[in-house]
Amino acid sequence: MTVRYCTRCRQPYGEAVEGVVNVARDYAPFCSKRCADVDLVHWLKGDYVIGGEGALIVDEIDEPAAPDTRLPYGDGE
Repeated sequence: MTVRYCTRCRQPYGEAVEGVVNVARDYAPFCSKRCADVDLVHWLKGDYVIGGEGALIVDEIDEPAAPDTRLPYGDGE
C-alpha cells in the first residue's frame, strides 16, 4: 500500500484498497472531507493567491462624461 500525505494537515493516509471503504480516495489529495473543506475556505477567503504575469489589470475608471443634451439636428435655426 502506498503511503501519501495530506496536503493540508500532512498526516499520512493510505491508498484505497479494493473492497474497503476509504474516504481518502474521495478527497485526494486530502485525507478527509474536513481537510478539503478547510482548504476550500482558505481559497474563498483569498488567503491563497496565484501570482505571476498575466494577471488582470484593472485601470481606474474616470468619471463618465456629461450626457450630450444637444438636439440631433442642430439648435433649431
